[in-house]
Amino acid sequence: MGHSVPRAHISRGFTLIEVLVVVVVIGIIMATVMSSFTGADREQEMKGIAERLSLKMEMARDRAIQSNREWGLKVDEDQLSFLSFETVNEEWLPRSERTFREEGQNLDMRYRLEVEDYAGQSASSGDEEELLPDVYFFSSGEVSPFTLELESEAVQVRIWSLSSDGFSRIVAERNDDAF
Repeated sequence: MGHSVPRAHISRGFTLIEVLVVVVVIGIIMATVMSSFTGADREQEMKGIAERLSLKMEMARDRAIQSNREWGLKVDEDQLSFLSFETVNEEWLPRSERTFREEGQNLDMRYRLEVEDYAGQSASSGDEEELLPDVYFFSSGEVSPFTLELESEAVQVRIWSLSSDGFSRIVAERNDDAF
């Protein structure tokens, strides 16, 4: 009875296969989490672009009031340009200040504009060479009533819209019903 049977060598660590399985599982989880953050980052960037654009438009309105000169916004499908009316030459000139430069090129932005009819609205003269704004910021503080939709190929789930009734502040809102 005093005999003891030698025990097999007992290992107290992890095997290489066990460690590799854990690393692979953690890698899959991290990839899933990071991909959800990327979508959220783009959505957040889109929100920032919409809010900054509404602020730029309010600044254009303020500049129109301060300088007693009409300002405008020219909207093409893939770009925006702020303009001001120069009374000396009686023409609309693009504004090149950093404040009014376009942003959001890395999201491949697309714009759709709807301008409501209003009294005193200028009709297009048919002269394609003349640069005319689509949205007017009048020196009286009014804005031509509009809705501007911002869409990005990179963020396909949401469309942001900016709008004003002509008197109130320009509001940026997420439009969940657009798709």
